[in-house]
Formats: sequence, structure tokens, C-alpha cells
Amino acid sequence: MEFTFSAEQELLRKELRGFLETESPKSEIKKIQAGELGYSPDLWKKMADLGWLGLILPEEYGGVGGSLVDLAVLFEEVGRAVFPGPLFSTIVLGVLPILEHGSEQQQRDILPGVARGEVILTMALTEPQADYQPRFFTTRAVKNREGFAINGSKLFVQNAHIADYMLVVARTGRIKAAGEGISVFFVPGKARGLDLSPLATITYDKQFEVGFRRVRCSTGDILGSLGRGSSVVDSTLRKATAIQSVQMVGVAQKALEMTAGYAATRMQFERPIGSFQAVQHRIADMMTDVEGARWTSYQAVWRISKGLPVDRDLPIAKAWTSDACQRVTAGAQHIHGGVGMDLDYDLHYYFRWSKTLELNLGSAPVHKKAGEEAIIKNLLAA
Repeated sequence: MEFTFSAEQELLRKELRGFLETESPKSEIKKIQAGELGYSPDLWKKMADLGWLGLILPEEYGGVGGSLVDLAVLFEEVGRAVFPGPLFSTIVLGVLPILEHGSEQQQRDILPGVARGEVILTMALTEPQADYQPRFFTTRAVKNREGFAINGSKLFVQNAHIADYMLVVARTGRIKAAGEGISVFFVPGKARGLDLSPLATITYDKQFEVGFRRVRCSTGDILGSLGRGSSVVDSTLRKATAIQSVQMVGVAQKALEMTAGYAATRMQFERPIGSFQAVQHRIADMMTDVEGARWTSYQAVWRISKGLPVDRDLPIAKAWTSDACQRVTAGAQHIHGGVGMDLDYDLHYYFRWSKTLELNLGSAPVHKKAGEEAIIKNLLAA
């Protein structure tokens, strides 16, 4: 991997950081979290006008033709700003699978609207068993005269209340060893038979349990091929996990910067607390965690973008970054002391998000096990 960013990526980072610092201060985030929508339509439209919602889209759909690494740069800044909204669910869980597996008609119908800020997407994937293996899916799409009828329940569906379309993963046949028997359907957000129940989260983001009762879909609503949805899910999870690892890097980087600044100005015994060796050691450990998280995460993103295997690199990135982000934000709280727990101080946003992102898309122990298995497999193959 080339461990430098292009001039265009550095410009993108600079523009994103300036925009989010100006347009989305923590006072604005607090208002968004208290609202029912969970995002600001005005900010969403501004981001669309600046081309960021179409960053990964081809020019023919109103995008700018950016790469997966470009998208990672965007989400590192989103993590740094703990910016709320449907960006991850729309771009990562919605646009990426449509780009890879959608028909030309599906892409034409949906993607230009995303670029203009008019279409919000999400994916209904997780079930009460909380495992992404096909054999654990119980939501079913049963074929009938009109097409299919979906019945079942999904958990932790991001922004389901404002989504124009959900990508719903459901059984359509007998689960086979090759992953056959799973399909992915486009379901309109206002379709009859949907039942949305909000879930309480520590970051006040909008997640829902979604019930499906005879929700109708046609064969034209299938993303990819009937019964071959496992490949859609696997590819989406790989990219989403890598991008979310980079997002955690942004969270940890900002927590580190806040802590270093605080340690340089907080006086105790007539000297800054940052002059004490114990504090210096803690901050040095935090920086080591951040840098390790950054390079393992971008390595995973880069390998995916090049079509290279990531059976080892991706779980290492998610496991390391999840633990590292937890250590950094916990260290930030310890060095700040009581003020770090004050809700009028910004640090609590980063502490909360570190835990939410660690649990999402598989916790650190899950990915550690996957990484260990991949390493052993590679060693035996060598």
C-alpha cells in the first residue's frame, strides 16, 4: 500500500473538516439528536450540492467517480466530527451493493437521487440471532402470484424511519453450503406491512426493529440474482467493516487531540499535567493505538479497492481498531478527570461512539477469532 494520500484526497479532507466544523458544531449535533429525524435535511442537501453524497458514484449518475479510499477519507472526517445522519446507511449499506450488484435499471432509478440528496437508503440485515451466516436468517420471502411476500423481523436497522428504500435480506429457499437460498430485496420505506419500533442507543442515533408482515415485492425488486444474495451480503459487510474501522480512527484521533490539548493547559502543582511522565506515557500509548488503527484500517480498505484478499487484514483491522478506540477514549476520560464526564464538554460524544462502533458489524472478539483462523490457514497453506 502507498502510505500517502493524493493531493485530491488531502483537499477533500481539508474541505470536509472545515465544513463539518462550521456547519455541524456540537450544539447542532445536540439538536439533531434531540429531534425525530436524526439528521439535518439542510446539511444533507448542502453535502449533496458539494458532491460528497455522490463521491463514490460514476459521473453518469451524478457522481464524481471517487474510489473506496476516497470514501474512507470522508468517513474518517465523519468519525472525527461524530456527524449524525444517514450517511453510512445510504452510501455504504445502500449505494455500494447497488453499484456492485444492481441492474442498470435499478442503478438509473436510485443512484441519481442519492447524488442529489433526494434518496435515503438503508439495509435490513441483522436478526435476533445477531449472526450474519445464512443459516441464521429467519425472515422469509415466499413466492406467490404477485411476486414475493416478506415476513419476519430485523434489528438495528439504521434510519428506517426516513429511508426511501430498504435492502432487505431474506430467505427464498433452502440454505446450501455455497450460500444459496438468500436474496436481497428493494422494499420502499413506506410499504404496507412494515412495523417500525425505535430502539434506544447510547449515541441517540436512529435505529429500529422492523417487522415485515406480508410485505409485497416483485421479481424486479431483487438485487442481484434470486437465491444468490449471500454474495451481496458478504461483499457489503467487507466494505462496511473496513469503512467503519476508518470511521473509528477519526473518533480516536479527535479524542487524542482533545486530550493532548487539555494536558498542555490543565495546571496542577503549578505546572501542566502534560509535563508529568505518567500522563506523557498514557498519551504516547494513545497515539500508538491511533496510528496502528489508522494503517491497519486503510490497509484493509486499500486491499478491497484493489480486489485483493482480506480474510486476514480485515478482521485484524476491525479487532485492533475496536479495542484501540476503546482504549483511547477511556484514556481520554482518565486524563480529563471529572470534566470529561460533563455533558457540556464534548468528550462524551467520542466515548459513546467508540462503544457503538465497536459493537456494530461484529465486536472485537468475533473479528479476533476470524483473524486467528485466517492466519493459521495462511500459515498451513505456506
